[in-house]
Amino acid sequence: MEPPVAFVKMSGAGNDFLVFGPRGASSVEKNAAGWIPRLCRRRISIGADGVLFVEPAGAGRVRVRFFNPDGSPAFCGNGSRCAARFALLRGLADASMTLETVIGDVPALVEGERVRLTLPSPRLIGDERLAVGDETLTGRRVLAGVPHFVVGCDDLASAPLERWGPHARRHRVFGEEGTNLDLVEKTKGDRLGLRTWERGVEGETLACGSGAVAAAFTRRLDGGARTITVVPASGIPLVVSFPGPRENPESAMLSGDARVVFRGELGADALT
Repeated sequence: MEPPVAFVKMSGAGNDFLVFGPRGASSVEKNAAGWIPRLCRRRISIGADGVLFVEPAGAGRVRVRFFNPDGSPAFCGNGSRCAARFALLRGLADASMTLETVIGDVPALVEGERVRLTLPSPRLIGDERLAVGDETLTGRRVLAGVPHFVVGCDDLASAPLERWGPHARRHRVFGEEGTNLDLVEKTKGDRLGLRTWERGVEGETLACGSGAVAAAFTRRLDGGARTITVVPASGIPLVVSFPGPRENPESAMLSGDARVVFRGELGADALT
């Protein structure tokens, strides 16, 4: 097939995405696995942490499909925030909309360059100790749309995420789907530092929206405030709020920037 030509490059707190409107969405089903991995290659092609297809789905509703760089479908918090701003800019919805995602309906509100999502409440699966080579990682398993393993860290900058990430991501305890690994450092008050190794990307990303929710939730469970600021590797903060009871919040509110980096057209060589 001929790939969709027009695209928008967007970034949400440092996660970068290729975003396609209805024309691209109409042909993704049978072609995504083949050309998405090629488009997401950095330096050789455009490069991205994932690909989004955004199309109208009725009054005030927008259908969002996200694919990891390996071509696998998933939910993405920062990607969904970018999709909401894209939908507003393209006239597909007003500032307040509902996104149809793989985890269900997600209300979104676009306020200038910032977007807030109302996500389902995260769920604590339990504590876990992992043997990673000669080391042991102790953390919490959290389901925040996708699975996360959240590990506390005293020195985020020097932590060997590149060594731990591949082992934890595919550890047998997490089953076939694996997990994302989040290293979290409490910096000051209810402010957390975060580094994430993402499955599907198979590497560290500059930010992770669902990882921010998972990290903030573990802090909330430990007595943190209802609103927690999470600073990922990009240094661009995300704000996570949990209305309702500490152990069983009503939802998770994720907000942060969703910026348009550039608009472009695909060249044929992007797919070779």
